[in-house]
Amino acid sequence: MSRARSLVIPGVRTPVLSVLVLCAASALGCQESGFDEAKETARPLKVQHVLGESKVPGQAEAPATLSLEALDDTLALEVEPVAARVAGGQLPSYLRSPAGGVPLLEAGVLPPDDADVIIASAPQSRREFIELSAVAPTVVIDEGGAQWKLNLRLVGEGLGRTNDAEGLLSAYDEQLARVRETLPPDAKVAGAYPDNSFAAALLADAGVKLVARGRTGAKLNSSAWSGPGGALAARAALADLQRTLGR
Repeated sequence: MSRARSLVIPGVRTPVLSVLVLCAASALGCQESGFDEAKETARPLKVQHVLGESKVPGQAEAPATLSLEALDDTLALEVEPVAARVAGGQLPSYLRSPAGGVPLLEAGVLPPDDADVIIASAPQSRREFIELSAVAPTVVIDEGGAQWKLNLRLVGEGLGRTNDAEGLLSAYDEQLARVRETLPPDAKVAGAYPDNSFAAALLADAGVKLVARGRTGAKLNSSAWSGPGGALAARAALADLQRTLGR
């Protein structure tokens, strides 16, 4: 029988600062690629996250994800979740192929008992975190947006794939450099993206000026721009930027 319970409480937020402190203090989540990860993941690991600390498997094989950005990063790390929840129950176009085989949970239904770790997104209440943790160790990342790179590192840590997460960030930097070489120096995009959004952060990385909707500027087409972000979203968004503005 499905166990229904709302997992997100509007208005409950955990500061992004806690994730920033995590990256300053955690030797696991933010170290450079190249350390011997096999030794670290041979046993369960303690992971600091935005709602505290959880002991996760050394390397998760059957995660469940409870947000679009958690699903995005998990798939980017080449791990297929046993179940996922996304807002509205609909996958954006850029995720339909990579997530096509992932069962989607209905709103309020807890992850299956065979999940070995749960990746959830803030806001989450302490009560709901405890409820999730009774199913499997739970790592809570912050809401997606401008801090998507920090979230990717934390998902990598929660899945025991820190090196792979750093590799994805390096691949992003390489793709970004290639795209920037194709963009005109006065590239502009018209849209309404908040300053702390994934789209605004990526456009800033690319050196593209964001102007108000209705003013002269290119229109972006990928569904990745309107979401909370993630490694696959970044890949799709940069490709769209190059198609739209590249010389």
